[in-house]
Amino acid sequence: MNHTSLEIFQIVAEELSVVKAARRLGRVQSNVTTRIQQLEEELDVQLFIRESKKLRLSPQGKTFLAYSKRILSLAEEARQSLHPVTPNGILALGAMESTVASRLAAPLAAFSQSCPGVKLTLSTNPTRQLMEKVICSELDCALVALPKGESSAVVCPESLDFHPLYLEKLLLVLPATMGKVKKIEDITEGHLATFAKGCTYREMTVGLLSQIPGKGENILIQEVNSYHAMLACVASGASMCLLPESVLSLLQLPDGLTVLDAGTATTQFIWRRDFSSPAMDKLLSVLKNTTNLTA
Repeated sequence: MNHTSLEIFQIVAEELSVVKAARRLGRVQSNVTTRIQQLEEELDVQLFIRESKKLRLSPQGKTFLAYSKRILSLAEEARQSLHPVTPNGILALGAMESTVASRLAAPLAAFSQSCPGVKLTLSTNPTRQLMEKVICSELDCALVALPKGESSAVVCPESLDFHPLYLEKLLLVLPATMGKVKKIEDITEGHLATFAKGCTYREMTVGLLSQIPGKGENILIQEVNSYHAMLACVASGASMCLLPESVLSLLQLPDGLTVLDAGTATTQFIWRRDFSSPAMDKLLSVLKNTTNLTA
């Protein structure tokens, strides 16, 4: 088992196709198949279940994938540690959809110019999924909205560290059909267009609406995949939605909608406590220059 075998296994696991994996790796299909077979023989397990022309990870394959990601991440960290002055290598960043839309364009451009030797990958997901990916080393760091506990203190897993960056003003946008609503307490029923479970903003909105005496249980959830889709649902009169003011300012708001203040949330930069790299340190430094939080 070597570094190359782990990389090949990870790509095949992502694509669930030897043909697609070979294309990504720039290798011939037979070479990829052979390396996977050799890895399975070495580990004495079946990593993939082959059904006709389709692949899926076996239970052992799923377990090994988590370990392989951690091994490859640690190897990259070790490589970068040998060059502590100049950021280089790969940095896997995750972020909420709202943060990508409203906060990252300028700082990522600045980071790219100052660190040409770093290959930055960016993926979007709700907060909980991003946290899980950082914990299992699928991501090196992420921008999330950490939930708060009963004492209003930020809840963060012990294996992660975090730094607050952006304060977001949250707005509840109501359709024209709810024009008589002047405050959140006036809402009696309706649909909430929001992201999938794991989104902190979703949890905050559900919590906010559930506090309306005798009315919160009348709110139904409609899951969507983007803020544009949320606003379209609101414009059609079918749903309400919650989004940061920084995102709303980028969208064209149809006439007749009602916008209500719905509190604030803080976006944090998270990373594993046992992980460090010059590239991540530089990225955090660049992001700190764009914070809207007062010291």
